[in-house]
Amino acid sequence: MWNCDFLPFSGGWGGAFFPGGMFSLLIWGFVILLFIYFGIKMFRNLGSNSTVSLQDKKDSMSVLKTRFAKGEVSQEEFIKMKQTLSQS
Repeated sequence: MWNCDFLPFSGGWGGAFFPGGMFSLLIWGFVILLFIYFGIKMFRNLGSNSTVSLQDKKDSMSVLKTRFAKGEVSQEEFIKMKQTLSQS
């Protein structure tokens, strides 16, 4: 009675849901692959901070226009800075 393995999901390679079954190995493999995928994605996003958003470009351009309007920047400097901002 106590060490009877008469149930089809009680273990071994033929088990369905308990540790040791093929289905369990597939599930754990899938979970590990998900961790690897999201880990790579997270570290890749941390390393690519060099991208400038469109809102940042608009803010920078408005600051440049304001400085030009106040006379803090000459026309040559304004054109040069405007070209630099449009390239990035």
